Formats: sequence, C-alpha cells, structure tokens
Amino acid sequence: MMLKNGSDIFEAIDVTWPAEKFLEIPKWKLRRSAKGGKRVSAATAIGAPDISDIKLAENKMVQWHQDKLFMIKKNEILLDEALSASGYRVIDPTNIWSISSKNLSIQKTLPVKAFTIFPPLAIQRELWRENHIPPSRIEIMDRVKTHKTTIFGRINARPAASAFVAVSNKFAMVHALVVDKKCRRQGMGKFVMQKVGSWAYQMGAESVVALCTEKNCSANILYKSLGMQVIGKYHYRVLKI
Repeated sequence: MMLKNGSDIFEAIDVTWPAEKFLEIPKWKLRRSAKGGKRVSAATAIGAPDISDIKLAENKMVQWHQDKLFMIKKNEILLDEALSASGYRVIDPTNIWSISSKNLSIQKTLPVKAFTIFPPLAIQRELWRENHIPPSRIEIMDRVKTHKTTIFGRINARPAASAFVAVSNKFAMVHALVVDKKCRRQGMGKFVMQKVGSWAYQMGAESVVALCTEKNCSANILYKSLGMQVIGKYHYRVLKI
C-alpha cells in the first residue's frame, strides 16, 4: 500500500507538528522556526518549481537566518535533481509508516503500562530531554490546536516511554516517541503504540502514522512488527557553506 493522497498527509504533519510561522509565496510553502528541527523549518514545493523559483525560497530562508533546507517528496524528481546540481546534499531519508487505527487498537495494553495524558507530566519532559527531545520540540506540542495527547509508559512503576500524538485529516500522527535506554527490549514501544491506536480510534482517526528516518533501525523494526506498512517516503536537501 502506497500513499494515495500525499497532500493530505503532509498537511497533517504541518497541523500536528507546526512551525512557528508558515508563509506561502509563489511555488513554495516556507516554515519559520528558530528551533525545533528540520520538519518545522524546511521549505516544500507547491506545484513544480524551476531553478529560478529555488532562489526565491533561498532568499527568504537567509532573511530568516535559517539553513537553506528543502523537504523533497517521492515524486519531486526534477526538484531533487536541481538541488543536487546546486550542491545540496541529501539528509534524513524518512519512511512514512501507517496502520489502521482499528487494527492497532485491537492489540490491547494494560492500563498500568501506558496511559494518555495532556499536558505532559514533568517526568515525561525529563524523559524526552534525556532521550534527545529538547524543550524546543516540546514547545511544538503546545502549538498544536487539534485533538492531541501524550502517551506515558511505565515499567515496574518507573517512567519508561513517552510519545506525542495528534489528529488531522483522519490521520493520528505520532511524534517524539522515545523509550528510555534502561527500559528497551521489554515491549514498551509496542505498549505505547497500542495505546496510540486505542486513543486514535476513539478520536475518529482512520490511520495511525509515524515518521521514521531510515537510519533509525530499532524504530523501523518496531513499526514493522506492529503490522505497519511504509506508504511513502521523503528526504531533505540542505546546503552547507
């Protein structure tokens, strides 16, 4: 199964993990964020831009003191080639994993293992920070205006995992899933994702979607083990001087 309506899922990414500011100019959707990572600062194409249009996007990113950074979707071959010819290098090829929320919700989890809560607890914020999710990314969660929650997982009454999930376009998008290093290989990732499925189904979302870089082997294995499928891909190109 591949992605049928790519625009819907990329719109859902913007709604559930929003930049500080969005700006649409001819041929481009730009994202302005002082911090928070590539997903909230990359430019994406509207239609089929040509080489002269690329300069327009670059000028605005320079004005904002951001990296020259573009997200490239699977079918944007000409744009990808044009950026490559201009010295842009590929970074973070990413899989888009998906599963029916109903199918994921069938995989029940015990309430003591994982539960939903928003706003996140202080211990969740600490867990994120310790596992490379800085405060700037936690602030993104506060910007989300749609239905949202976090999943907090425990093992033997100790904090073990945390994730953020929000709904848009019938997609429940999972962001910032971490399992603490001390608690891995104990099924905690599955427990959290199963709880995501239950919450998503209750919210009316048809699918649960997770974004995962190709190099994150453990997370890709987790999603595959849950019966999720890769329905699309994207990558970034960045120009470093």
